[in-house]
Parts: sequence; structure tokens; C-alpha cells
Amino acid sequence: MIFVVKKDLSSVDKVVSDTFVDLDVWERRHVQQWVTDSPEILGEELLVVSVEFDRFKNSRDRLDVLAIDRSGNLVVVELKRTSFGEYADLQAIRYASMVSSMTIDSLLPYYMDYQKKVLKKEDVDEESSRAKIQGFVIDEEFVDFSNSPRIILGSEDFSQEITTTVLWLNQSGLDISCVRIKPHKVDGKLIIVPQKIIPLQEAKDYLIEIHKKEESVQSSRKSVRMRTMKIILDNNLLKAGDIIYLKNDLPKHLKFIEGDDRFIATITGKAGQSDAVKWKHDGQEYSISNLAWTFFKNTHPDGKDPGGVNGNWHWVTESGTTLWNLAEKFIKQWKSRSLNS
Repeated sequence: MIFVVKKDLSSVDKVVSDTFVDLDVWERRHVQQWVTDSPEILGEELLVVSVEFDRFKNSRDRLDVLAIDRSGNLVVVELKRTSFGEYADLQAIRYASMVSSMTIDSLLPYYMDYQKKVLKKEDVDEESSRAKIQGFVIDEEFVDFSNSPRIILGSEDFSQEITTTVLWLNQSGLDISCVRIKPHKVDGKLIIVPQKIIPLQEAKDYLIEIHKKEESVQSSRKSVRMRTMKIILDNNLLKAGDIIYLKNDLPKHLKFIEGDDRFIATITGKAGQSDAVKWKHDGQEYSISNLAWTFFKNTHPDGKDPGGVNGNWHWVTESGTTLWNLAEKFIKQWKSRSLNS
């Protein structure tokens, strides 16, 4: 339930929740589209990488939404129109098991297809798609997904059978969230009020501690790629004072303007997480990705979250080479020299 206060603050009106059925709202045509447009409706930042995913071997099932969270986990999203979504938990677990072996390399073709067909983006390739995934994840040492995808169930409500099962599965080591998506009709508009009912924050903190050991084991098995900026600085590919430009693969609402100080930054020579570059526009220091993300969001007409942003892909050198490609080229040359020596 929500309350609407009148403009003059004189009184408050109670707004009772409605149902998707009465409002003629459907799972795939409406709710799925809302999640695709604004994944935050599920209670957190997510990078959607595929919808209606049906590339399961020997199965005709369709996964509603496949996404990645900020920690680098695959997230299986199962949406239901009503609380009577039978076997939603079992269905989501089955999907999670099917994508558990997925790597960035195996995901890339589907993510590229999603960008082209759903987002209507042009010039989509493996390199830029990989950079977007790695840029979205806040862990600078992230290389690939673990074999334990998360699950998010989204519905206007949940039956006791579902909530009881999800609570038990969480205690058994799975990571499943239930997000209640309640519709309200106000002045002819549909207002959605999302609420994560499982896990509660206290339970979430407890579950995080349980998973720390598994995450530690998983990360120890990964082949870690050094951070792009560290590669660049350690090998003198760029130095303090060098100018870079926010110029590559900009969102549709932005266009590079020659000489505009908003598109110009200076390498500081520092290897920290938040002081790699100094923005000419305000003279402040930022991380390479946070600066691009902040600029993209603040300039968007609706202030929309730009999702996964890898600053190393958007910022380029004087010669037009992206910072990501600059580091990748060095790594390939170094590996080639090592093999030939």
C-alpha cells in the first residue's frame, strides 16, 4: 500500500494495490519489458544479457531474463504474473543448473544477439561486449562467472509454498531472492512498488558470510587479468599528464564535441581505484569507469542508469586507440615474446 499526499500538503490519500490480471498486464509483453528497460525494478543493478533465452540442449524451455550482477554472478530471473505461478522455484533452479557452466566466451554470442535484436545497437562485436561485461562488474580482478548462478523470482506476490521453499533453499546454500512487484493505479498511471521480501537484509548479511568461503575458492581458480590501468602505467604505455578523450562507442544521447572539456581527461599516474584520471571539466580525480558512468547517467535526458560501463573501452588515446585495446595489444605481444623466447 502507498499513500499520496496532496500538492498543498493538506491531506493524504490511501492507494490500494491492484492486480496484474485486473490491469490486463502480462508477463512477457509488459513485466519482462519493464525489467529489460529498468533492471533496478528487481531491487539492484543488473546488466541484462539476454531475454527469452532458449539455447538449452535437449530442452524447449525459455528463461525469462538472463543477467549479470555487480559481483560478476550470472542471474536467472523468472517472472510470474500472479502468486499462483506454479513451480516457479523449481523452474528457476532448472534454468540455473543449465547455465551454471556458462563462461563469458560462451555467453558473448547471445549477449551480442540481444544487443542487436532487442536494444537495436549497431557495431556490436565480441571485444566491446566483453568490455561491457567486465566493466559492469565492480571486482577489478573478475575474469569469469562462478558455477553458482543467482536466482531472482519476480511476481506481484508469492504463495506460502514458494516463500517457504525459497527460505529453505537459501539456508541450504543457494542464492534466491523474491521481489514483490505490486501495481497501483494513480491518476490513470500505473505505479510499480518493488519490494525484496526474501532475503531480508539481516538474512542477506548472514548468507554472504556463508558464501565467502566458496567465492574464495572460486576466485583462487581463476586466471586473473591485471587491471587495464595498471598494465598501462606499469609498462609506460601512457604516463602522468597524457591526455585521453571520451570518444569511443558513446550512448545515443551523446556525441563527441572537439575541444569540449567534458570529453577530456588527464592520466594522473596513480594506480588507485578512484584517482586514475583527472577530469578537465571539474578538475576532480575519478576512476576511469566511474567517470564515464557518471557522465553518461547525468547527461541522459531521463537520468537513466547506463548499465555496464567499462571506461577503458570508451576513453581513447591521442591516436584513437581505446585504453582497453592498448593494454590488450601489450599483453598479446608480451605472450608472443614469452612463447618465442
